[in-house]
Amino acid sequence: MPYGPWDEYFVHQLPTTMDVVHDSDPSWSDRCYFNVHAPDDSLLIVTGYGNNPNQQRAHGYAKVTLADGRHWDLDAHRHCSTDRGDLYAGPMRWTCVEPLQRWKLEVGPNDSGIEWELEYRSKAPMWELLPLRIRKRGRTLADMHHIKQPARYTGWVSVDGERHEIDGWTGGRDRTFGVRVSDQVDFWLWFEAVFEDRAIEAWIFETADGEVQYVDGGFTHDDGSLSKRFVKFEHDIRFDGDLRRPAAADIVFTDEDGKQYAVTANASEQLVNVYYGVGQPNRVIGEDGVIHARWDAAKPEELAIAEGGAMSMDQLMRFECDGMQGAGIFELFAMGDGYARYPNWPPVEMPRR
Repeated sequence: MPYGPWDEYFVHQLPTTMDVVHDSDPSWSDRCYFNVHAPDDSLLIVTGYGNNPNQQRAHGYAKVTLADGRHWDLDAHRHCSTDRGDLYAGPMRWTCVEPLQRWKLEVGPNDSGIEWELEYRSKAPMWELLPLRIRKRGRTLADMHHIKQPARYTGWVSVDGERHEIDGWTGGRDRTFGVRVSDQVDFWLWFEAVFEDRAIEAWIFETADGEVQYVDGGFTHDDGSLSKRFVKFEHDIRFDGDLRRPAAADIVFTDEDGKQYAVTANASEQLVNVYYGVGQPNRVIGEDGVIHARWDAAKPEELAIAEGGAMSMDQLMRFECDGMQGAGIFELFAMGDGYARYPNWPPVEMPRR
């Protein structure tokens, strides 16, 4: 229970040092996530970082994919105890420049083939989701706070030496903290559609047989206003053959006043997505413990490894709603007891620790 630098700030909420959180579950984490995509859907960047105080461990990742199917994955872990406010792992760093408005994202030189310097600027207010609490078989699987916010990005990304300038590309972020025992959760859809002057931010959790456990979301507008909350999230997903990646979907959101919003989603570039899980083709562990992988979704044998080990994925989608057109992330997750409605997503067996 060491007293550290953050304990000098008057922000305590427990009668103990800042390295202690409210629950001893090892999954307790404090996380950030960012995505940015090219206007023509040809390139997707995803990155995230999280502290696990009860494990004294931090993890960061960075992912890039191009429309021709090439993928780059970068992962790094480090010991983290009294320096939880310093967000870095391997060559990656995440810096809050102005709370609720600006972040700086960096990937320095490394062996993965990807580097970047990006600035996130919010384009609308954050959507603060209702508290998420889920239990199954007597165990708390989720006890979290979660926010989502759309953005525009500037900067650059280098992919195997080819530099791409980023000027006003859209995307978003989220922040999550609390307990989430992900491998026991049955199913969720995490949804972000960014339009010209607003964005839809939403999330739904369901049991294996389709019972809704949690739903929230709504529109966040560039003029600073927020819509009524969504209380219902209906989805009908069509997949790319037998693969896990979605090709299209029909969504209907219903708000607390009963108003419905129909959204159609289509993967204009089917290969522009990222996978999370245990399947990284061509995985290399560097001398410094940093893991990287380069693989090609156009090669069936490499795609099979990525899909076979995926517990979730982000698919870049084109969205239409009430005459508006936009783009964003359609994230599917299925583990726990699985999700009977979408057999393309059987649970993945996770390695024992």
